[in-house]
Amino acid sequence: MGQFRKRFLGVGAALVLLCLIASAGWAADKPTIRLADTQFQSLWVNNAIAKFIIEHGYGYPVETVQISRAIEHAALPKGEIDLDTEMWQQNFMEWYTGEIKKGTIVNLGMTYEAGPQFWVVPQYTAEKYNLKTVFDMKDHWKKFPDPEDSSKGIFYNCPSGWGCHGVNWVKMEAYGLDKYYTVADTGSGPALKAQLASAQKKKKDVFGYYWAPTDLIGMYDWHILEEPGYTKEVWDKVHAAYENKDLRPIDEACAYPADSVDKVCHIGLLTKAPDVVAMLTRMVVGLDPLNKVLAWTSENDIQDYEKTAVRYLRNYEDRWQTWVTEDAHKKIKAALAKMP
Repeated sequence: MGQFRKRFLGVGAALVLLCLIASAGWAADKPTIRLADTQFQSLWVNNAIAKFIIEHGYGYPVETVQISRAIEHAALPKGEIDLDTEMWQQNFMEWYTGEIKKGTIVNLGMTYEAGPQFWVVPQYTAEKYNLKTVFDMKDHWKKFPDPEDSSKGIFYNCPSGWGCHGVNWVKMEAYGLDKYYTVADTGSGPALKAQLASAQKKKKDVFGYYWAPTDLIGMYDWHILEEPGYTKEVWDKVHAAYENKDLRPIDEACAYPADSVDKVCHIGLLTKAPDVVAMLTRMVVGLDPLNKVLAWTSENDIQDYEKTAVRYLRNYEDRWQTWVTEDAHKKIKAALAKMP
């Protein structure tokens, strides 16, 4: 840690010099900043907000790169991706802590206050069958039939490559639910959302994993199935089994931790775009504002997330103005004034 602190302080001195050069008009064309797009809605919003600010306020071109979590884990430490605005590191702590210790990646602080993850059924389903906990699901698997295997129900998991995919498998085994349910890989975030939303629209029973902040959780009434409460000891056991299949099945599991969701960048971004890094360390989008703009996005069938970013920036100037320099603030305001 001491070695990293010295390295960071050295970089900080370089940042001052680079900013002075840029302000004097001597800077060359600015490099492209590459954002990870691991394909889920709140990330699209956070990426769009960051992109608008970085491009209009700081003059860097921004590219979003559609990528799986597994590929990102290889690309980010190499600098092939510069920034993840929504890391969810609690889902793959071994990789995250390993790369932090190596100094390949840097945590730039919280994007929003917590990233709750959970297993859900529709509220009407919970009331109909008196479902309260994950263990109640053992007695009602026939209500959630697997269309390809009549001997089991179906649990809609997050896509392979996401940390939650393997964690959910470990938890299903620990709770004894894998004997009753097929654990279905939905392939993508939008596909998982489509499965759960379709059931809600048709008033059908459905069982699956989801998270917040998301429009899906805000648009429909859900029952979050109770699990044994989170403890670090049990969570470490779950993660050990996720990382090492030889430890499975384990005999206990617990709810996901409700940790903050952070921004993480490649170490090279500190010298590649020091002014952007300074902004990012102050960028806290906020859970409540994010939920509100996500709901607005879905209610108005918005497909272009730049429009969502504009909505956020127009409604929460008191927040984002504190992230940026005075000059960047003026440029962003001018750009917003030109948007429809």
